[in-house]
Amino acid sequence: MEVLERATHRAVEAGPAPDGGAPPPARRPRLWREPTVHFFLLAAALFLAHRLVVGDPRTIVITPALRADLLRRYHDQLNRAPTAAEAQAFLAAWKGDEALYREALRDGIDRDDPTVRSVLISKMRERVMLQTRLPEPTDADLRRYLDQHRDQFDAPLMYEHQVVAFPKSDPGAREKRAQALRRLAAGATPADLGLRSTAANVTRDRIEQTFGAAVAEQICHLPVGPWRELETSDRLLLVQMIGVQGGLPPPEVLHAQLVAGWKGAQAEKAVAKATRAIAERYRFEEPAR
Repeated sequence: MEVLERATHRAVEAGPAPDGGAPPPARRPRLWREPTVHFFLLAAALFLAHRLVVGDPRTIVITPALRADLLRRYHDQLNRAPTAAEAQAFLAAWKGDEALYREALRDGIDRDDPTVRSVLISKMRERVMLQTRLPEPTDADLRRYLDQHRDQFDAPLMYEHQVVAFPKSDPGAREKRAQALRRLAAGATPADLGLRSTAANVTRDRIEQTFGAAVAEQICHLPVGPWRELETSDRLLLVQMIGVQGGLPPPEVLHAQLVAGWKGAQAEKAVAKATRAIAERYRFEEPAR
């Protein structure tokens, strides 16, 4: 503004040319030669060009296609066609949400809010996964994957069993055990016979802590159902294996789990590769403190 005033003042002082025509070239105002004027003219031209090409950044264009798509989604939500009033209210609500969304982008919330940042990163990862075509694994792929991740599929074996013990120090302990075995085999329960039994559903290590390694080995190989005679150094035992849980799942279940796990691992590798490729487009600088 000060430059403009100085140039205008000089032009007024100079007055009109003697012959009433245009002033001599040397005495013309130097306003158009000022760098500041050039800068503002260039900025104005760029702003006008941006508006013509891009449009007003706060203008939200609702095309007929967009309107139809929004109302179709609303129709799906309602599971019926909306009324005219409902459609108008829905579009009004959408306009408010869209304005809030764009204002949030203008304010940089997508960059500064950790939650929003995390959501956007997750969306990019999901997009990469959807764009990745995963091959079907071969049997060799699945065997190799099982070997590398067996602990994810092979649950610890749990042995559900019950035990009736007869101390060897009791007179007639062997006869009592033999008689109990016959009645248990006929369908009686320890409670029917007035016998105290201990039930457990534990791992082999726990059985070994209770009865020792040799007896634990025998118990873990008992068939399910019948009572069997075993003994430790100080007790005569009647043991019934009720069931065994754990280990690898049935083959058909295991195959499905292995395929899902293998494909998940391949998808993670694809996402990691795509992330590295995107990161290589950027230059990361760490200024020295």
